[in-house]
Amino acid sequence: MAGCPLTLTPSEIVVKFGDPILINCSTSATDVEGMGWEAPFGGTGFEHPPVVTWRVEKLEEWTPSPSCYATLVDGSQCTVSPLITVYKTPDFVSVSDMGHVPMVEGREYDLKCDVISVAPVQNLTVTWYRGNETVLTETFNESTAIPVNTSSTLKISTQRDYNGLTFRCEAELHLGPKGPKFLPNTSSPPYTAVI
Repeated sequence: MAGCPLTLTPSEIVVKFGDPILINCSTSATDVEGMGWEAPFGGTGFEHPPVVTWRVEKLEEWTPSPSCYATLVDGSQCTVSPLITVYKTPDFVSVSDMGHVPMVEGREYDLKCDVISVAPVQNLTVTWYRGNETVLTETFNESTAIPVNTSSTLKISTQRDYNGLTFRCEAELHLGPKGPKFLPNTSSPPYTAVI
């Protein structure tokens, strides 16, 4: 709300599911009678300014929606809410050939990369590698906070020299400037082509 004399530190946060989270809400205004956090968990009572902290030891909620409120001496109330992204790396990532072994030279086949239980899927990038070469990168435009299973398909036209070649896919979460410094990624075991 515009003109609400509250500052959240941090106002945007990226947190791994199950990790601790801590956000301070502070004010320098002199007309704030009291303040607190309203939240499904970790909420606080009505406290005296200038700072009130929302703290959860293990964040196990996909859409946490805490808001910090201030009650002013004139009886009006205002709130501010942080932007929280909760993420989870996949349980596993695997490549399958949908049962086409051995493959026949000169035909088209699909390889499928399954990414199991990842969140948020809209921050996921799947990259396919043939040997060490990147052959396809795919992003997902669903928008959901809870973990989902998803997959990416790579079409290959088989050539004789693909025999024994390895394919793998890697799932990477791009969580923006507030996210972890190293992108959380999970790679599939290599899939070896049999032509």
